[in-house]
Amino acid sequence: MKLLRSLVVAACAILAISLPFAAQAQGKPEKPKVSIAVGGKAAFYYLPLTIAERLGYFKDEGLDVEISDFDGGSKALQAVVGGSADVVSGAWENTIDQQPKGLQLQGFVLQGRYPMICVALAKAKAASYKSPKDLKGLKIGVSAPGSSTNRMVLHLLAKDGLKGDDVSIIGVGTSAGVIAAITSGQVDAVSNLD
Repeated sequence: MKLLRSLVVAACAILAISLPFAAQAQGKPEKPKVSIAVGGKAAFYYLPLTIAERLGYFKDEGLDVEISDFDGGSKALQAVVGGSADVVSGAWENTIDQQPKGLQLQGFVLQGRYPMICVALAKAKAASYKSPKDLKGLKIGVSAPGSSTNRMVLHLLAKDGLKGDDVSIIGVGTSAGVIAAITSGQVDAVSNLD
């Protein structure tokens, strides 16, 4: 009984000593400087991230955030895998795709409920378009090869029995790069973030 009482007193003393430190630790981020990689920050897709940055939400939480913009989600993901970024802001399927490769990434924030990817044809090709089968042989611009915009093209093609090698996939980046690629004729169609 005396031993039990001594153990309880010792446990209470340890708890009493450690509680102030635990409370203090909860108020501070584990890593106050965080680098976030994104693939096309100017896209509407990343609006929640841009709002958090511009309204100072990261600073309010004690975080010093550096956002690096890449020419597509797959390149942003490579930054995390390579160690030059701590977090990637992008399509959730990239997280899933890394698991068979032995990389256990974790998704923790939902920025939107839908893919937010649009597919568009150049004006010269739009009149003859009836179905995804009409994409065969075309040059299709995506934010970056391997990105979610690339996956969207593959999905559309597969629905009509086509394969990825039935088209030419060209990385054109996002925003201004997309517009330049389609207006210059570099690509016939685009799949990109809205």
